[in-house]
Amino acid sequence: MVEETIRTIKETENEAEEIIKKADAAYTEILEKAKADAAEMVKSEAAAALEAAKEAGRKSEQEAMDSVDREIAALKKDALAKESEVVAAVIAELV
Repeated sequence: MVEETIRTIKETENEAEEIIKKADAAYTEILEKAKADAAEMVKSEAAAALEAAKEAGRKSEQEAMDSVDREIAALKKDALAKESEVVAAVIAELV
């Protein structure tokens, strides 16, 4: 009777150890998956942020180019408006 009780206790201990090993393995697997998922999320969010920053940069660049184009057009217009004055002044100096 005592031997059977001891054997039952040992079997129960062995089963408990096996359950603990399985639980530990499951814990490790879940933890690794969570880490991988988190890393993937971070990469995805970083890629989205990078793309948003690139788009903002392209927009700023385009706005700057548009401003430069407007300034060039205004300078050309002013130069053309003063061209006849300059020509007249040069002719007046030559005469």
